[in-house]
Amino acid sequence: MTLDEFTGRSGQIWAATRQPEIERTVADLPVPVVGQTTAARSTLFGVIGDITRRGRWAVRRRTVAWLLIGDVTLDLRGAVFTDDTLEIDVYGLIGDVTVTVPDGVEAELTGFTLLGDRKVELAPVPRVPGSPRVRIRVISLIGDALLRSDR
Repeated sequence: MTLDEFTGRSGQIWAATRQPEIERTVADLPVPVVGQTTAARSTLFGVIGDITRRGRWAVRRRTVAWLLIGDVTLDLRGAVFTDDTLEIDVYGLIGDVTVTVPDGVEAELTGFTLLGDRKVELAPVPRVPGSPRVRIRVISLIGDALLRSDR
């Protein structure tokens, strides 16, 4: 972008009184993409501590997390999916598992927890066409498992 073009666009944005005017001014600009777009490791392993994935990251069709003591937090709202179905298996001894999916993604939570709660808190919205199906299986002794969406 040249300095003249930048100056012109800046003036249009400062003069805008409504959001659509701003969106038209920047509609043709490329959006910088930050984060990982190639599939990450499909096995996550930890002994003591937490495993956290959030932001822009690529998810393989099958992902397995092993953790003895600690929490697993997977935020799929910014994730790049390589397949139309995603299977996540989490095996832990002590710790909570939280998976957040975007609204409109079909998701299910299965598995076994000896001492802990299992909650599914998905927004009551129809499935978004083209969105992946997410299957989460949690096997743990002590800890809660939560599957939730944006809301």
